[in-house]
Amino acid sequence: MSLYTYHHDAPAVVAAGRRWVQASLVGDGSVFGADATGTAANFDALDLYFVQRPEAGDGGFYDKLRIQLADAPPDARKLMAEVLWALFLFPSNITAQTKREGVVRVWDWSGEALDPSHPMLADALLGGIGSAGMGVNTNRWREVIYIIALGRAIKALPPQDRAAAFADYDRFMDWMATVPRDGDRQFRHMLRYFLFPERVERMSTNGDRRKVLAGFGVASMKQTRRWSDRDLDEALLALRGQQEQRYATTDLDFYLEPLRESWKEPNETDDSAEEDEEALAVREPDVAYALRPAARNLILYGPPGTGKTWRLQQLFKQYTDQPADVDRPTWALGLVSRFGWRAVIAAALADLGKPVKVTALEQHELIKAKAAQRKRNGVRATLWGYMQSHTPLEVATVNVADRRAPYVFVKSESSDWSVVGDWREVDAEAAELADAWKAGPGSAGRPILRYRVVTFHPSYSYEDFVIGLRPVAAEGGDGAVSTGFRMVDGVFKQICAEARANPSKPYALFIDEINRANIAKVFGELITLIEPDKRARYDAGGALARGMEVQLPGTGGEDGDDERFGVPENLDLYGTMNTADRSIALLDIALRRRFEFEEVPPNYQVLERRIEDVHLGRLLQAVNDRLEFLLDRDRRIGHAYFSRVASLDDLRAAFRLQVIPLLQEYFFDDWSRIAQVLSGRDGRSPFVETRVVRAAELFGHQDVGAMERARHETTDPSRWTAQAFRALYETAAGVD
Repeated sequence: MSLYTYHHDAPAVVAAGRRWVQASLVGDGSVFGADATGTAANFDALDLYFVQRPEAGDGGFYDKLRIQLADAPPDARKLMAEVLWALFLFPSNITAQTKREGVVRVWDWSGEALDPSHPMLADALLGGIGSAGMGVNTNRWREVIYIIALGRAIKALPPQDRAAAFADYDRFMDWMATVPRDGDRQFRHMLRYFLFPERVERMSTNGDRRKVLAGFGVASMKQTRRWSDRDLDEALLALRGQQEQRYATTDLDFYLEPLRESWKEPNETDDSAEEDEEALAVREPDVAYALRPAARNLILYGPPGTGKTWRLQQLFKQYTDQPADVDRPTWALGLVSRFGWRAVIAAALADLGKPVKVTALEQHELIKAKAAQRKRNGVRATLWGYMQSHTPLEVATVNVADRRAPYVFVKSESSDWSVVGDWREVDAEAAELADAWKAGPGSAGRPILRYRVVTFHPSYSYEDFVIGLRPVAAEGGDGAVSTGFRMVDGVFKQICAEARANPSKPYALFIDEINRANIAKVFGELITLIEPDKRARYDAGGALARGMEVQLPGTGGEDGDDERFGVPENLDLYGTMNTADRSIALLDIALRRRFEFEEVPPNYQVLERRIEDVHLGRLLQAVNDRLEFLLDRDRRIGHAYFSRVASLDDLRAAFRLQVIPLLQEYFFDDWSRIAQVLSGRDGRSPFVETRVVRAAELFGHQDVGAMERARHETTDPSRWTAQAFRALYETAAGVD
């Protein structure tokens, strides 16, 4: 059974998907009321106005869609809203608010309003049940075409045959094979899961199906290359049965531990449609930002090991573009963000292939992209400064004494600039950038990341986060090396510049352990600017259209005109805080007022399994109940400590190496309290033993004050039996 996934309401979403099948595909109705929207005539109308009349003009998906449906009947426009709703049910990498606004927007084109509070538009349904990768956005129009083709095909059958087609897995698979499709459409996987979750895994692409089978040693990626959907489903069903027998539970999910680690890298994202070889990476303008809600400031807080950082990692995919799916300006912006000015200038000069003046160099696409990324209007002085400082000492046409390696630029007598002959060997970064630029978007490069990740610590400062002086080594004409200083942008200012340069895309900054730094000092005057209603929006000319800016002290140089800075409205801020380090109550009140806080408590449902008759969920809950009683709810233990436990030896190791050391920290080495937490109902602890040490045995008859002391130490872990662990949560009568 693959309905189990603790962080999504899979049963509710599956039920909604099935309701749509019965209402709009088997019947001619609607999930939103009594309207007869799912008729053959309306599907034919969508084929006529949407499929056969593509709109290739400017604008986003919804702008084009409205033009295409301008002459369509009102009920056909309602059907399009339902088609989008059905497509949005599965993906969790699009926010519920974005989905809801899109569906309501299209329905309203019919001349009738759709209540956003309709039960079928609730967050519990539109939150999704699994990532569909960027493909669900970039190929949205292809998915819609496929759903329309599916609707027309089912409407060609008599009503009784329609119901039969969706009632049996084998008959459904045979019928689906007759529906025309362009490429590896994801919706066929989503629909199959809605109908048959007992036989189909919660995966929207065959790429992850093949990876799972390879990771568990069932079949290699090469072997499964030509496998059909049915072949993959059957192999995964057999594998699931083996794992359920191994872990003695049906509550398993291949995207969660303990199964995940067998086929996924630790930080690898889920369900990437771009990894399927059949997937067609045709770029459509991304409309998510146009409909997205206000910028979000969110902090996830809870005890250690509750999955806060893991939750952040699941958000990464929302701010990631695959090279094959990204437009060239966004790709260029993401590319140059990985490199400094020196490498960008060298790659641009190498790409030009001849000596040029600075006025010509600043027109190169790489230079323009870097200027946009760093929010610079005039970059001529920047170009001169970098090229002069990285010119070989023997070049006499440059009158700058302080130069530093790598020496990559050459200036002629006529002030034309070029790169040295061996520039590739001298500057490996520039060579990497030049190769990536030449290959272009869609090449086998890195994904374009529209986010940054930083971890706060007690020494983290405003200079690290926003802007500050950094030492710079320079070599003088006499070969002596000196140290100077220059202002360098921190990670927050960098991501703000990138977000401002690409306002149609959402960006994010993820801050792990946000409470370990002095927040007031790190954010400084910018604490005001992160409020959603103070976020900056800029017009086409770069002028502030709404929101607020402040002047950054020390950035104006000799003229004293400090740089004006705003936090763009398309930048989301996420943080995590470990409440065992510092309670939420102790946070700066200014920070608390500007962030939303979501508690991430221990999730005992994740541990709904037994290891040699030890119920992991009940064991952890018993320990946490005692900790909350003796200390507070902030110093509990998260489910991650036990998530990879697959045997009694694993459980012993988790207690010996993680749980008991954490309890030592919680109780400041007060072993009597630790023994209380790890005691059975009879008051005895199989994990901690107490021995009395007498002064006479150690010092003879010398007077050393106390005559005896208690010594606490852990018992031999090999003696920690299943019964010893069960004793922590069993009732007084011994009933589990």
